[in-house]
Amino acid sequence: MPLHAPEFPPELKWVNSDSSLTLEKFRGHPILLHFWTFGSIHAFQVLSELKKLEDEFSKKGLVVIGIQNPKYFHERNYENVKEACHRLNINHPVILDEEMLIYKKFAIRTLPSYVLIDPEGNIIVSTSCDNRYEYLREKISSLVVGKNLPTFDLYNWSAFDDKFNFRYPTKAVAALVQDKLYYFISDTFNNRIVQLTEEGQFVTSFGEGILYSPLGCCIWKDFLIVCDSGHHRVIAFDLEGKPQRKYKVLAGKGEKGIFESRSEYDAKSAPLNFPSDVCVWGEHLVIACSGSHQIVQYIYKDDSIIHIAGSGKEDLQDGPATHAALAGPSGITAISESVLAFTDSETNSIRLIIKNWNETGKTMIVSLVGGGLAEFGFSDGLGAEAKMQHPLSCAWSPNTQNIYVIDSFNNAMRIYSLGKDYLGTVPLSDELNEPAGISWYSGNLIITDTNSHRILLIKETDIIQRNNTNSIEPAKINKIFKGPFAKITDYSKNNINQNLV
Repeated sequence: MPLHAPEFPPELKWVNSDSSLTLEKFRGHPILLHFWTFGSIHAFQVLSELKKLEDEFSKKGLVVIGIQNPKYFHERNYENVKEACHRLNINHPVILDEEMLIYKKFAIRTLPSYVLIDPEGNIIVSTSCDNRYEYLREKISSLVVGKNLPTFDLYNWSAFDDKFNFRYPTKAVAALVQDKLYYFISDTFNNRIVQLTEEGQFVTSFGEGILYSPLGCCIWKDFLIVCDSGHHRVIAFDLEGKPQRKYKVLAGKGEKGIFESRSEYDAKSAPLNFPSDVCVWGEHLVIACSGSHQIVQYIYKDDSIIHIAGSGKEDLQDGPATHAALAGPSGITAISESVLAFTDSETNSIRLIIKNWNETGKTMIVSLVGGGLAEFGFSDGLGAEAKMQHPLSCAWSPNTQNIYVIDSFNNAMRIYSLGKDYLGTVPLSDELNEPAGISWYSGNLIITDTNSHRILLIKETDIIQRNNTNSIEPAKINKIFKGPFAKITDYSKNNINQNLV
C-alpha cells in the first residue's frame, strides 16, 4: 500500500512564497522535495542539478519545494536563509524547517535528500546523496508523460540585473600591476572579476560570459588566476588589453571528480571539483577543491596538476597529507615555501600543510583549531578549546606572524597566533554580514563582506592586541568599496571563442 506524504506544519516560515503552502494545494502535480542546508559545500552542486530538473519539468507541472534544515545556528535565522536563496538563485519555494519537523516526518537521515510525491499525494521515491539527476529525471518523466499538467511558475531572482554594484562578492586580493596598486574582486553573483584602483574606481571586468560562480583569485606571473568554481576549472586571464582580453583554461576538464592519492594529471584533464581558492606557493599554484575535500598543486614547468592533500573522505583527520581527511577546504594562504594554512569550513577548523615534516620528507596535515564535523560555536581560547562557525577564508601576515580568519557564520574576523596557539576575535567599527573572504597586502587586510555587497579595508596597525590576542578596541574600517561603477561592457558572444588561447 503506498505511503501518503504527511502535510507540512502550518507555523513554519517560507521564502519565495507570499504565504504558507501545503502539499494539498499542489494535489494533481508531481512534487519534488529537496532537503538541504545552505552551509554545505554540496548545496551549490546539488542545486545546479536541481535547476536542470526545474528547467525541464516545471513547464510540465513539476513542483519543487526546498526544505532548509539548519546545521549551524546561523542557518536558523530567516533573513540568512532568504539571503542564501537569493545568492544561490533559488527560484522555487523554500521552507525553513528550523526544528527539523519535516525532516523527521519524512524519516530523512542525511543531507541532501529527495522525496518525490506523485499527483495523488503518495511517496514514490526517497533517496539521498549527490549525483541523483539521471535517476530523478527518469522517475519524474514517468509521472508527467502523456499528461497535460499546468505549468508551475517560479520566482526569477536571476532577472535582477545590477551591473553597477557588487552582488554577493566572495573573495578579493590586492596586487601591484605595472607599479600601480589594484584590487581584484570576485563579484560572484554577477559571474565576473572586477578590477578597482587603489581609490576604488572601476577599471575593468574579467570573465563576463565565461565564468560561473567565480570564487578565489590571485595574481601569478602576468596572469589573473581565477577559480571558475561552477565550471570546475581554473582560468588564467591576460592582465593586458581591452575587456575582450585573451584567456586560457589553466586547469580542469570542466567536470567534477576526485584525485587518487598522489595522482598526477595533465592540467587540462584534471578532475577539479568546485575549486574555491587559489594562491601562489613557492614557484607553483595551490588550489583548494572544496567539492572533493582535497588540495592540489599546479606545476608550471610540466603544465600538470598533482594531488597533495586529502583522501576525499569528508572528516577531520590529521596525518600524512595524501591520506588525511578534509571537509570543504575553502580558503588557503602561504606561510612559507614549506607551510600552507587553510580553512576547513565543514569542520570549522584552521589547518596546516607542512612539507618535510621533522625532516622526514613527508608532507603532513596538522590542525590548529577545530574539533570535527559536528563541533562549532563562537569562543576564543587555545587552539584545542576555541570554536568557529563555518570559516571560509584565511590570510597570513608576515608582519605579525598571525593568521587572520573570516569566521563567516559568526559574522566575525578572528586572529590566530601561531606563537601563542590562541584564537581571538577582532572587534570592528562596523558589523559584518556573512563575510566570505580575507586577504593581506602590505599591512592592510581586505575583507569581502558578502551579504552587504561591499569590500572593507583595515590597517593591521589599527588592531591593538592584548597578550591573549583579543583586541582592546574596535579596529577602524578605513575604506569601503561598493560601487556604483562606470558602465561595464559585457563580452560579445562572437568574442568568446576567438579569445580562448
